[in-house]
Amino acid sequence: MSTTEPDPIQAGVSVTLAITRPRECPLADASSRSGARVDSVARTSCGSQNSTSTEFTVQTDSTTDGVDGDPVFRTDEGVRYRRQCEAETCPADLVESFCCPVNDVHAVDGTLYVVFYAPDTDQVRDIVAAARERFDDVAVRNLSQSGEVVGNGFVSVDTGRLTDRQREVLTTAYDMGYFEYPKGANAEEVAAELEISPSTLAEHLAAAQQKVLGPVASQD
Repeated sequence: MSTTEPDPIQAGVSVTLAITRPRECPLADASSRSGARVDSVARTSCGSQNSTSTEFTVQTDSTTDGVDGDPVFRTDEGVRYRRQCEAETCPADLVESFCCPVNDVHAVDGTLYVVFYAPDTDQVRDIVAAARERFDDVAVRNLSQSGEVVGNGFVSVDTGRLTDRQREVLTTAYDMGYFEYPKGANAEEVAAELEISPSTLAEHLAAAQQKVLGPVASQD
C-alpha cells in the first residue's frame, strides 16, 4: 500500500519585517531625507565579516545632498548610491545570520522593509526576537505560509485570541494606514491617536503578533 509523503515545504513562511528608523541604516535614512522610495539594493561583504558594501537606488530625478552615500550612477529609476555599512547595524545582515537569505530590501519614509523566507515559525520567532533586541520598532507586516492558506494568501487568524485592547490597537493602526505600503501613519502618530507612548504601542503590537504566529505554527 502506497503512502503519501508530506510536502517538505508546506511549513515554509514568507515574512516581511518593517523596522522604523533603524539606527545607522543608510537606506532608511535616505528614504527619510529624500522623501523617495529606496530600492534595488545590492550588497557584498567583499570577504569582510565586519562590514558590507551596499548599493541602492533613490527614486528621484536629482542627486540628494542629504543622502549618506556616494552617488555612483544614474539610472532610469533614479540615482544609485554606494555606502559601507557595519554588519552589526544592518537588519538584512541580522536576518542572514540565521541562514535565511534576504529576498528583498527597500525603504519608504524612514521605514526599512526586509523580505525573507524561513523554514518554520520557530525561526521567524527567533529572528523577530533578535531584531527587537537590536532595533527599537520592529513589526511583522506580512506573514504567509506555503501549503494551506486562505484565499488572499494569508493564514486565517482567530481574532478572539486578542484582548480588547490589542484589538483596539490593531484596528486603530490599520485604520490609520500603519500596515499599508507606503505607510499612511507612523508609530508616533498611531500612539498619539491612542494616547499611549510609542513603546507601549510596540508592546501591544508585539503581543498581538505573537498570537498571530500561533495559528501559523499549528497548521499542518
